[in-house]
Amino acid sequence: MKLLLLPLLPMWLLAVPLSTLVENSKTNHTSLRSIEQRVSAIDNDIAISKNFVDPLLSINISDIQLDDISNRSIEPMQFISLSYQQKISYFGKRDAMASKRNAQKYMTNLTLDAMQVKLVEAVKRTAYSIWQKEEQLKITNQYITLTKQNIELYSAFSTSDSKSHMSIMAAEMTLSELRIKTSRLKSSLKGLYSKLSYLSATEHVNSVEMDVIVSKPVGLQNYIDATTNNVAYQVKEASLQVTQKDIKVKELNKYSDPILKLGYYSRDTFKDYVNVGISFSLPLYSTQDHMIEKSKKLSLAKENEITDFNALLHTQITQVYAQLEESYEIHTIIQDESMPQIQHMFELSSSSIKSGDELFIYISLLEKKLALDEKNIGVVAQYNKNKATLDALIGSIQ
Repeated sequence: MKLLLLPLLPMWLLAVPLSTLVENSKTNHTSLRSIEQRVSAIDNDIAISKNFVDPLLSINISDIQLDDISNRSIEPMQFISLSYQQKISYFGKRDAMASKRNAQKYMTNLTLDAMQVKLVEAVKRTAYSIWQKEEQLKITNQYITLTKQNIELYSAFSTSDSKSHMSIMAAEMTLSELRIKTSRLKSSLKGLYSKLSYLSATEHVNSVEMDVIVSKPVGLQNYIDATTNNVAYQVKEASLQVTQKDIKVKELNKYSDPILKLGYYSRDTFKDYVNVGISFSLPLYSTQDHMIEKSKKLSLAKENEITDFNALLHTQITQVYAQLEESYEIHTIIQDESMPQIQHMFELSSSSIKSGDELFIYISLLEKKLALDEKNIGVVAQYNKNKATLDALIGSIQ
């Protein structure tokens, strides 16, 4: 019967796989929609760059005699003209501008990819934080149950002397601290689930299904070799391409575009006539030379930024990898050395609590085991968070 009712349960009651949340974030997050609109807007810029400047059409009525406004036959200078003016871009200027716009489009598309990488990393790190809090809550509740049981057991066999009373009070204080801790963990989980719902563009996420594992890290060089896949690095390279395309545009702008002028002049008592003219701007003040030099300097600045970013990227990968190795080593020590020892001590102590001293010892061991369990949970979560960051640093969106 339970299996039949399961499909009828609302989605928010079911655990959502982490992979589903990642895919939802990559396809549905609102921040991606804004970048997609900017990409689409560049398509309009590309179309505009291929066009001529809009022509200028003008109508003139000349030599209006104020004594006889309606009379248009007094002298030859009285005419009505229709003039057309068109700037003609040539020397490949429109193609160069279209090439620059295409480079900008490619860079903006990479910005979209970079945002996806950031979202995937944020979703994963938040999910692992949720796992950490839920595991801490789980073991804290287990220790609350154990502490209650041992207080009841000790109370049943103890005497009414002050030493016994102090032991019970100390245990109850520990119990209160554990309850306070569960309250804080629950509050923290609410905030983390709200954040995860936003990052994954998924409403009412209340449970996440994920595999949280710790395995020996692959070599550092594997990550170093994959730095060219870092999308932020690719964005900077694309930005350099835009500045180089801009240099070409500025160099072509040194050549003046001709402006063609055509005019038809109509006169009442004299013959109509046509005027044809052409004009050019005169580059007398080295403005375009300065614009070219400016673009070249900006291009050199971009090259330096790429070099610096590449060095920074290597440093970040090395630092995060060191944290990954540290988490792995601590987890191994806890699992192979510390946990078996304290577990054995814990079992010996909890098997026979007959005096206040034994209860004190038990509570002390309980606190140490809880701290050790939490440390292990913390390093496992941190390992997976670091892994997610390393994946983001090499451009992974899986």
